[in-house]
Amino acid sequence: MLTVASASSGGVQTEPLAGVVSSGNVSEALAETRRVQREWAAVPLRQRLRVLRRMRLLMAENAAVLAAGAGRAATAETLSAEVLPLLDAIRYLERCAVRVLRERRVRRAGRPLWLWGTRIISRPEPLGVVLVIGPANYPLFLPGVQLLQALAAGNGVLLKPAPECAGPMRQLLTLALEAGLPVGLVQVLEDTVSSGLEAIRCGVDKVLLTGSASTGRLVAERLAGVPTPCVMELSGCDAVFVLADADPELVADCLWFGLRLNGSRTCLAPRRVFVRAEQADSLLKCLRNRMDVAQHRGGVKVTAQWPADVLVRVRRVVTEALQQGAVLRSGRLPEVNEKPIVETPILLDFVRPEMAVAREDLFFPVLSLLRVRDDEDALRQSAECPYALAATVFGSPRNALRIAGRVDAGTVVLNDMIAATADPRVSFEGRHASGFGATRGAEGLLQLVQIKQIIRTRPFFRPHLEDPGPCDAELLEKLIRVEHASWLGQRLWHLPGLIRAAWQQWKWRQKQC
Repeated sequence: MLTVASASSGGVQTEPLAGVVSSGNVSEALAETRRVQREWAAVPLRQRLRVLRRMRLLMAENAAVLAAGAGRAATAETLSAEVLPLLDAIRYLERCAVRVLRERRVRRAGRPLWLWGTRIISRPEPLGVVLVIGPANYPLFLPGVQLLQALAAGNGVLLKPAPECAGPMRQLLTLALEAGLPVGLVQVLEDTVSSGLEAIRCGVDKVLLTGSASTGRLVAERLAGVPTPCVMELSGCDAVFVLADADPELVADCLWFGLRLNGSRTCLAPRRVFVRAEQADSLLKCLRNRMDVAQHRGGVKVTAQWPADVLVRVRRVVTEALQQGAVLRSGRLPEVNEKPIVETPILLDFVRPEMAVAREDLFFPVLSLLRVRDDEDALRQSAECPYALAATVFGSPRNALRIAGRVDAGTVVLNDMIAATADPRVSFEGRHASGFGATRGAEGLLQLVQIKQIIRTRPFFRPHLEDPGPCDAELLEKLIRVEHASWLGQRLWHLPGLIRAAWQQWKWRQKQC
């Protein structure tokens, strides 16, 4: 049961949580969602957005309940990292979805001469039913944004939460139904791998996955045999570039924030810091001072529920790095047989790009310092990592912007870390091993529609319908010379020949009549 503030009654009432579909009933749930989705797609966009607005207001009234359901010990962190960004994402849709999803008339620029009079209308239409596979680290915000964008675009949704993360999605759906969302338009599947794979087998229209690279490979293998498109936001091993004119204290503050946010179980958390050799000691000193301040305030510990396989990987890659010449500056190896409480993050110095610790997606507070000669060396070493989700650049605005344009990553933040990516206008698009396709923002919204091109031709003069004639080749040759001349003078030079060929063709056709 969920205690919610009801929009209809104005009071506080207890609502039963939305149910969960078992893996054996996915086919029936998909058929029901398809039926309801056809009706939802016929609802005007502005009316769909009014439902989302009522949902946003209900969520705001029940923010504490949603935060408690996410399972974190720190309610404030859940409110700031999941609930508030999700509310902002809905308001973004209220303000911008009509503009992004509007029907457009394609401009005449670029239209061939021989297709004069042709007009093109580009119309976004819903996909149908999409499958949203959510992650465990942000079980409310990340799948919630994709759910809301899919609904705004007129789709139905099957939600497959991560294991033991169905609660937040059930709470969200309960509030959505209270706000007026049609029953059956969204179905929450059980949090098992089999339910997600069964939904793919049954034939959804698109898959949106947020998760690890290993999960992405599993889903990609299943999608290989079916013509179902997908968007994958996968793991990161994010790079931090410290330029010569960067503020080391700001860098230390941001690194510390990124390492402890959500127990460092964030795909945007810093993992590789590229810093000039002459700046490295100064940065290390600032970072140690920052951790000392946190320890004095009692906030240095990083706690989270890390799976055993994550702890095993961390021990393996850190041990290998130490054996290969890296230096441990702080922290210790986690024990696999206990619930770890990280007193201080693992900080490695003298890491090289070929080491596994600088090439793997570790959801654990591990930070590697890679000492470089200059910016070119930093960019070269960063490119050796297979992950390219996001990066951060610290330096003067001009230099940071210059380097950001050359960083191979889908998102680059300047002189800050992670928090600015909560802006609902920001789209995420991983590269290489970090996935493909956009999610969130305008680009993510457009991933949830299919574009129909309506071509309106001129009401007369359709020469392609005529039978071939002896003048066709000459006419087409003259047309090509006019259309594709290198400059205007050449076009004018060949224009009389085109007119003569057209005249000869017309006279020949008149004789045939």
